[in-house]
Amino acid sequence: GPFPDRIRDVGVVIDLAVHDLDVMRYVCGAEIVRVYAETERHIHSTFEDLLTGIIRLSDGTIGTLRVNWLTPTKIRELYVTGERGMFRLDYLTQDLYFFENATAQGSDWDTMRVLRGVSEGRMIRHVVAKKEPLRAELESFCACVCSGAPVPVTGEDGLMAVHFAQALVTSGLEHRAIDLPALDGVALRNAVSSSLQPVPNGSRPAASA
Repeated sequence: GPFPDRIRDVGVVIDLAVHDLDVMRYVCGAEIVRVYAETERHIHSTFEDLLTGIIRLSDGTIGTLRVNWLTPTKIRELYVTGERGMFRLDYLTQDLYFFENATAQGSDWDTMRVLRGVSEGRMIRHVVAKKEPLRAELESFCACVCSGAPVPVTGEDGLMAVHFAQALVTSGLEHRAIDLPALDGVALRNAVSSSLQPVPNGSRPAASA
């Protein structure tokens, strides 16, 4: 999306990519075990404003991230690709489409995928009840507080997202893949706290200018 003048204390990874990491964990039901990032700084005075990242999850899923503050229009899309097709979600319009892999439709898929691979099938639009995201978030939070029901997203989920996002920042700075051991509780809080410590001049250097 376009460059946000209001954001001066973090880069595009912490501002935007952190939410994509959270969604990947939720959709796959698996933890992130390795990240690799290429980051650059073109407009922001201190932090990265462009990220291309590769994510590996514990179930073998591979995710990719393309996030920046350089495009002149907002693009908020999620793609989920499997053997039988691909989902495309537009966060801005809240439209959800499924694009079938025509080859995979039928009982002989195991045989046909070897012979034919992937082919274009039907496009199916799923009806989604559209809501204002921030309002839905606040309503859910208030309902949990009032009823005492478990929250759908925990504080630990938030810590994990920040932990993985900071690993992407570090990967971009150091130009290397980073393996992420399983953490929880005190170990997770300590890892996040230590990763957010500023460098001596009070801000992290950008990956490149």
